[in-house]
Amino acid sequence: MRNTKWMYKGEVSTEKNNSKYSKDLIKILENRGIKTDEEIEKFLNGDLEDLRDPYDLKDMEKTVEIILDFKEKNKKIWVYGDYDVDGITSTSLLYRAFHEIGIECEYYIPLRDEGYGLNKDAIKKIKEMGGDLIITVDCGISSVEEVRYANEIGIDMIITDHHEINNELPEAKAVINVKRKDNVYDFTGISGVGTAFMLVLALYRKLDIEIKAYKYLDIVAIGTVADLVPLIEDNRIIVKKGLEQLKRTRWNGLNVLLRKLYQDFKEKTYDTYDIGFIIAPIFNAAGRLEDAKKSVELLISEDNKVCDVLSYELIKQNEDRKDIQNEILNLATEEIEEKGLDKKGIIIVAKEKLHSGVIGIVASKIVDKYYKPTIIIDIKPEEGIGVASCRSIEGFNIIESLNYTRDVFTKYGGHSGAAGFSIEIDRIPELKERLEEYINLKLNEDNFLKPIKIDKEIRVEKISYGFLEEISKIEPFGFGNSTPIFSMKDCKFSNIRKIGKDQTHLMMNIIKNGVEIKNCVWFSGADTFEEISKSSLIDVAFKLKMEVFRDKYQYKIFVEDIKLKTEEEDKEKRKLLEEIDMYDTIFPIKTIFYTRKKVKEKLSLAFYENKIYVREGKTVVGEIDEATAYLLMNLKNKFNYKFICDVENIEETDENFNIYINIYRDFSFESYKLKEGEIFKEIKEYLIDRLDYNGFQKRILASVFRNKINCIGLYKENRGVGTIIKTIGLFYKTIGKKSLLITEKNIKNDIENYIEVSKNYKENYDFYIYLDKMDKILPEKYLILFNEKEKIDFEKNIKIIEDSFEIPDNIEIVNDMDLIKDFTMFWTKKMSFERKIKLKSLMKEGMKIFGTEDIKEIL
Repeated sequence: MRNTKWMYKGEVSTEKNNSKYSKDLIKILENRGIKTDEEIEKFLNGDLEDLRDPYDLKDMEKTVEIILDFKEKNKKIWVYGDYDVDGITSTSLLYRAFHEIGIECEYYIPLRDEGYGLNKDAIKKIKEMGGDLIITVDCGISSVEEVRYANEIGIDMIITDHHEINNELPEAKAVINVKRKDNVYDFTGISGVGTAFMLVLALYRKLDIEIKAYKYLDIVAIGTVADLVPLIEDNRIIVKKGLEQLKRTRWNGLNVLLRKLYQDFKEKTYDTYDIGFIIAPIFNAAGRLEDAKKSVELLISEDNKVCDVLSYELIKQNEDRKDIQNEILNLATEEIEEKGLDKKGIIIVAKEKLHSGVIGIVASKIVDKYYKPTIIIDIKPEEGIGVASCRSIEGFNIIESLNYTRDVFTKYGGHSGAAGFSIEIDRIPELKERLEEYINLKLNEDNFLKPIKIDKEIRVEKISYGFLEEISKIEPFGFGNSTPIFSMKDCKFSNIRKIGKDQTHLMMNIIKNGVEIKNCVWFSGADTFEEISKSSLIDVAFKLKMEVFRDKYQYKIFVEDIKLKTEEEDKEKRKLLEEIDMYDTIFPIKTIFYTRKKVKEKLSLAFYENKIYVREGKTVVGEIDEATAYLLMNLKNKFNYKFICDVENIEETDENFNIYINIYRDFSFESYKLKEGEIFKEIKEYLIDRLDYNGFQKRILASVFRNKINCIGLYKENRGVGTIIKTIGLFYKTIGKKSLLITEKNIKNDIENYIEVSKNYKENYDFYIYLDKMDKILPEKYLILFNEKEKIDFEKNIKIIEDSFEIPDNIEIVNDMDLIKDFTMFWTKKMSFERKIKLKSLMKEGMKIFGTEDIKEIL
């Protein structure tokens, strides 16, 4: 199998209470450093008004004033960009935004052979063409000499950039960079096009047309995703809104391109995958193989014919790029396999005719396959040099390794994960030897295990509409907010086969607890086919995606890695953890079923064997999906839950009606008994099944009902006060009377399903329960419950019932489940009634039982 190591993010499970979102979602957000309620709401529901103030960027006000001054004086402005997607979209954005407000500007993007950033020849050319001001986008922060040259020949400069500042600031009229330490603006992760957008936003705000700036967000989103900046904070808002805008884009060229790429372009909901793997590479291909100006022209042109031709040419160029890339990848892979380069600490492939425009992509793919730092060198004999792209693995700073050998390069640069250099051909052997030496000093075998970073192990019933709909709240996914990776352990599988034109992918059905998830795909996983086929049990790490096929949702598993198993591990612990997880289910459960009948009446759920049907009246109109049915069956069987449902939305499609429903826990209780004792018996079974009330609960309930005596109960923590309150509330409801709980405490939400709750006394109730408070004048019938720790003076004529119990020697309170060795002897209130009853029996027999604090309720 693969050289991987599974790493679970945030090993300590969250105890955060949030009734709005599931523990699964909260856990994933905590893994991303989003922990407080305020942070969670801002992350999930951030909007345009939450964007930072563009004027908090140093020199922004000065820049706006200069631009408006040049506009008024009809001076010529040029936008100077870069040949990658960030630079292309930045250039297109400013060009369009300036023209919209009457600024006649031009743009310049260097060819790849000119190199990245400003160059003096280009500046001179712009000056000769009448340029008065150059505004850089996505470049310029390192161009100290070039800006000095511009000043000398009499052309003004404004720098907008987002790259690291490793030198003195260029002597431009203004320098806008999110990484300036003197900014008030405190988010440094924004892209080049994001920085350019902040300029447009500031400019339009000055002109009192701010609302018009937001129509450019689809262009900004493309550059932001393509530049792999973290999709958090302002970037998240920009991309989220930009993806929505993409569906109704105003830009003719983008519209034409999307029509060619997607048959369902009108209905399609775009995501970051579409940008990162389909749209952006098309724009990028022009800069890699020819001239990036073609991509800018597509984004700024309004001529349908021009856009049609340009989009065709760009798509064709991207196909050519793929062919060239695959050819080079095959050449590199062959050399690696033939020479055993994958056995070395760093993979270095140096060959002629490896197109410089794509060797970076090839290096990334080599890293993906072998998980070794990789350098691909395109040897150019006619120039006597090699041009290289480097990609690294986690925990290894590639630029530091180049620093170690800096004397062999003619030039080099980059950052920890990616870099590039030029080198004289005859020094390549020396470079290989010295870098291998450096790697051996810095890394060990463990560093070459690819980390699979898993957010959470989940149960199979999570692979359903409700869970995936909730997880979608975290979108858009991308760098810094990656698609969650989940795991399921001890899975079976069936129908494993190789797929794809070249048979390099795997597909299988994954089975867990009898629930089968069909057609799970592992891209590039075919090399593991023989090993997996010989196994019967696997652990799976995977991503989830919800797709639509023939107007029905499909829940897809995309495998990230598989570990082979010989037997199930921690079986009893897993069973218990599954029950705990089920107990924590947040309602309503959202799901969808499909029917050819348009439903009108109230719906209900019918349980039959291992299936759950949806009924309208007495007619079956649909079936709950297998995963959700598994969850509901277990909640019913393990915790005595009942359910009700309502319709949230009905969507008519060509194939059927899609019925979106919410499933709630049904707290209703009915008893047709007449005698109080029989009613109590049914209430007890409804609340705690075949368990008994503890001694304190029995004495309180006997005083209230059998003896008809008002009393004060002094309770201890975890002794089941909630069960007392629920019992009284249900009793009065059943006999057609009303009871009221009076408390200022924040009580659990489910209490309100059994008894009405108020902070103050209200008239016309038959019985009152005071919780940790009491009035000076008390009603006719009441129960007062106080925590024993409260220092309260009571009237001597009120009966007081004190809670007294001892923890038996065979009971040990533990709050860390990791300390437990035998999970058949562990108690928690979140386990099934069947397990509780069994443990209660073993407890009476004197067996050693471990439990959380809530075990005190049964003592």
